[in-house]
Amino acid sequence: MFSIFCWYFLQGTHVLKWFQHLRHQTGHFKSEEESRRLREAGNDSYRKEKHPLKASDLFTEAIFLAPARNTLAAALAHANRSLALYDCGLYAESYDDCLCALDLGYPEEYLPLIKLRQAACALKLRNFALCEEHLHELLHIELNQVFETRTHELWHQCEVLKVERFEMAVQTGDDLETNDMKAFEIAWLDNSSSLHSTRALARNALIFESEAVAMVPSGNCRVCDYCGITQFIPFPCIYCSNRLVVYCSRQCRVKHAAIHSVECFGHQIELFESFGEVFGMPRLLQLALRMLITGLPELLAHCRKKPTLSKLWSAINGALLERQDIGYSSMLRLEKLKEEHTSDTLIALALAAHILAIYLNKCTTFFEQLEKSLPSASRMSNAEWELLCAALLMRHISQLRHRSLTHCRSFVLPADPHVFSPLNEFQLWAAPMRLQEGHLHLLAGEVAVVAYAVYPETLSLCRHSCSSTICSKFSGRKMTALALLDLPAGSGIYNCFASGNYQQLRQGERSKQLKEHGIKCHCNACQLSYTEDQFDKFHRYRCDNPKCMEIFTPHALPHAPNLRWWLSEEYTQPEYNGAELIVCPHCGEAQKLEWFWSFNTSLIDCELIEERCKLYAAIERAECHLMELHECKVALARLLLEQCLMVHREGATVLDDWEFNKLGSIMRAVLPGVMAQYGGQSIEYVKYFAYFWDVMALSNYKCNDRELMQMLNALEFIADEFKDIFINYYEDYIAPKFAEESYGSVVDTQV
Repeated sequence: MFSIFCWYFLQGTHVLKWFQHLRHQTGHFKSEEESRRLREAGNDSYRKEKHPLKASDLFTEAIFLAPARNTLAAALAHANRSLALYDCGLYAESYDDCLCALDLGYPEEYLPLIKLRQAACALKLRNFALCEEHLHELLHIELNQVFETRTHELWHQCEVLKVERFEMAVQTGDDLETNDMKAFEIAWLDNSSSLHSTRALARNALIFESEAVAMVPSGNCRVCDYCGITQFIPFPCIYCSNRLVVYCSRQCRVKHAAIHSVECFGHQIELFESFGEVFGMPRLLQLALRMLITGLPELLAHCRKKPTLSKLWSAINGALLERQDIGYSSMLRLEKLKEEHTSDTLIALALAAHILAIYLNKCTTFFEQLEKSLPSASRMSNAEWELLCAALLMRHISQLRHRSLTHCRSFVLPADPHVFSPLNEFQLWAAPMRLQEGHLHLLAGEVAVVAYAVYPETLSLCRHSCSSTICSKFSGRKMTALALLDLPAGSGIYNCFASGNYQQLRQGERSKQLKEHGIKCHCNACQLSYTEDQFDKFHRYRCDNPKCMEIFTPHALPHAPNLRWWLSEEYTQPEYNGAELIVCPHCGEAQKLEWFWSFNTSLIDCELIEERCKLYAAIERAECHLMELHECKVALARLLLEQCLMVHREGATVLDDWEFNKLGSIMRAVLPGVMAQYGGQSIEYVKYFAYFWDVMALSNYKCNDRELMQMLNALEFIADEFKDIFINYYEDYIAPKFAEESYGSVVDTQV
């Protein structure tokens, strides 16, 4: 026993030295001088350029770079940003910035300025009581004539609006049709869960919706660390060195304070990033930690008496495990990845779990919080808490490696402004939530995992099938599952846990991914002898040998997973022009792919009309060799529109109606292929028709009523924040073009 505790002590000593090393590495991230420079640039942008959106971005960067040791720099940046946000109509965010400035030590001599802005924001938000509170505060401050006049003006406006206020008639819950009958039930067999429908469900019907019990940002874009939305003005933690920890409001920051207080030092030393891929996905480790620190205190509150470590562990695996009234119990019940033998990955993850337990012990007050959750009869040592937490962390890691880890996908900017390339997002927006004309594809052109989450009572309990029966919509923390097809009562509810279904990935690739998660697939899509036909129909070629002209699907390509060779540098570099990339199995001839090489060459200089004409010609030639629904058609159409819209946007050349009609026809022709492969309810379909909407916004090109309705209906399946942006874009630029027809307003379309 003594040798075990010596080993733990030595481990703890080495780990603490590592923490100190990380602290030294990340200690010079922020700069007061750089923060001041950006704040002054923001002032110039606001005063001289009259561009509040750009100024807001500059002030945001100044906030990120303000050092924690001197909070005045952050206070000034928050105060300046509040003025820019007020001019943008973002009154709630402007008010929050005022509060942040005051919290961080905003100079007292400028207090009337902040109080006036708070009162003005409260008035705009129709919070008259709050407005009057700030006006009363101003009356007790010695004001100059300008401030005094402005105070009385606000007071008068507040009184006028209070008199004019009226109660709006709203629909109550009693007026709505409700159906309290649960659409699904959980069945357990041999410690394995499955979901079944309790009644017949029509296509697109709601099956379940739930909020994530734990969620972490993926690092691919800016995400509110509490509510999970991506489009917002960031409010960071002033102490954290990285940019993952941001919030959309002070309210979210307050709600997340209990969790962040445990993680804050870890973010200051960039602990999770330092694990690297050697220890598995860093965000997986952070999510496991978050499952523990959100759930364990709740569980301990239900213990009747203070137990020993062994009794507590037995209760966690016994009586407490079955409790339906404890949220953490649902996480503990989740299935784990079963490994037949101990692997290097398993050992690395076990070490990571123990390092995180040491972090909780030595760098946080988490164990003290746990002690307070238990009765005060006795006390467990920190070493015992450390052992318990390490074991629970390892359990959660195993659960996440199985099927409990949910990848929340959404749109991301090609380079997020506050992670990779700051200070350029303002160019997208005409106003908050309203894009510039022709810029929709920049917002929706990339789809990525924006967060990882756990839904222990819904999605994690679904069985796997490569032909999923649900469509998952992620909107912040909330996940909504809708039926992809009509489901009779008692049907199994299945989710695909691979990165693509049987139409998007070959069976071998799906099996490889599922094996890593400990899932053996026996679904219908994998059992059918012709299962690959559903994938092959998106990869069929007509041989370009005039003596053959047979239709074929190539065999596996060594450097191109799932036959997508146009995504691989091994096949698309100029030196591979003429290489034997794809061979016809009927005649044995290598495909020349002349249309592809011509397209690639002309794409470089597409600001010239001559080169764009070559691009259009290459697309037409590709039609002869890429059969019907070929996925490469979609990729070429996207590259073409991306480049042509860029040269039009940057003013290098101006596209005329003939070219816009050409681009519109090309993208319109490939959208049915996207629908066939991914479905009309998919985020991929919305991603591609965003290019089509930009063409319609910039020209007189139109689609028909049925196509437009299909696109509007698809907006129901993307995050609510992006749905609002799409609807605004439709109202601003597309609906007016249909004004003489039946689409004067999106409200009329019954989406």
